[in-house]
Amino acid sequence: MRDHTAISRKRLTGGLLLGAAASGALAMASLGSAGIASASCASISGISTGSSGGSTCTSTPASFAIGVGNNTTSTADGLFNGSLAFGDNSTAITKGGNVNVAAAVGKGSLASSDGNFNAAIAAGEGAKSANLGDLNTAVSFGKNALAASIGTGNLAVAAGNPGAFPGATVAGVKQPANANQSTTAAASGTFNRAFVFGNGSIAIANGGNQIGKPTSIGNNTALTLGNGSLSYAGAIPPLANQTSPANQLALALGNNQVGVNGVNTGST
Repeated sequence: MRDHTAISRKRLTGGLLLGAAASGALAMASLGSAGIASASCASISGISTGSSGGSTCTSTPASFAIGVGNNTTSTADGLFNGSLAFGDNSTAITKGGNVNVAAAVGKGSLASSDGNFNAAIAAGEGAKSANLGDLNTAVSFGKNALAASIGTGNLAVAAGNPGAFPGATVAGVKQPANANQSTTAAASGTFNRAFVFGNGSIAIANGGNQIGKPTSIGNNTALTLGNGSLSYAGAIPPLANQTSPANQLALALGNNQVGVNGVNTGST
């Protein structure tokens, strides 16, 4: 079993499927940002070129890791993995398999790809993106934005800043009100997609098995457009490794809306 050091499976399944978010931030960092160009490190195929400013880069054969900024950590463990950490205290990790990419851009950002053929991009101060499994993609842009894909063939995209979330209920499971809710996208299981664009909003697509080869297919899509809204597409109850119903579409369109396996359905 993989060692999910950066963000544990338990944390992601227990937190994200209930709409809780880890901390992050937008404020995208440009390549010319002040205060980070003075420290850097690099490691290619296990050979380090040195480091400065407390940065650490490590790699294995046929992989590379680059860090730019004070106290950056960039790790590429496996074949044909690439990690880029850009910004003070940023972290990028590829591990647990081969052909992975992780790019963390922004102060305190984190990107992690654990498995095979995964891509994680976190852009912004403290933004976080994580993949656990195979063939997953997670992309986050925004202050306290978080994106996570767990299982096989999932896609999660989150764009937005923290904002007020009025609370919602999905099949009796409450997501409490939060005056400073992180914008969060989570896709869990097999071949699910979650997209959220807005402040303090959540999108969750869940269905199919998370662990091992796909034995059940979720094929659910959740889309949230607006502030303080939540969409949930997929299995009921909203727990990990559930399989029914599948092939669901959920839309939360507008501010303070809830869509559960439908369009603006309200809490269920």
